[in-house]
Amino acid sequence: MTLTDTGDETTEINMNRVCDLLDKTLINQLHLMEEKMRCELNIESSINSGSIHLAKSRYIMGQNAVSIARLPVESSPEFSASTVCEITEVDNMKQFRVVENDAENTVNPLHWFGVLVPQNLHKAKSIFQNTINFVAECANIQMRLLENMANMDMLNEYKKTLKS
Repeated sequence: MTLTDTGDETTEINMNRVCDLLDKTLINQLHLMEEKMRCELNIESSINSGSIHLAKSRYIMGQNAVSIARLPVESSPEFSASTVCEITEVDNMKQFRVVENDAENTVNPLHWFGVLVPQNLHKAKSIFQNTINFVAECANIQMRLLENMANMDMLNEYKKTLKS
């Protein structure tokens, strides 16, 4: 056995490891894609369901009671969103997290439409708030997909160097 034979064996072992890592990364990528599609379907169904509850509220209260005319305009007093998205780091990865805003000037959007609003409007609000969680989850999955793709590119580049 010569020195070159040992180098060839080491290269072969490294090539097998890289190929195994590429296989595992690709399988992980497929799982992430499936998870993202499921998440996007959840977003779509939540928006549809929330829109139906908004339509029911509009039917109950009248078409002018639940309309764009009730939304705040530029001359309205300043207010903060009741739900905000924060960026946190988990395992050296940035992640979006939805949290309730503690600011004093938050406004309950249901009050724009009156004091006694139908139950459907409350239901629509909770569905849309849940949709925000799905959007954050989908964005987190997208970031993991991009990181996974970068890892696959690095492994492919390393594999090319081993071949040459």
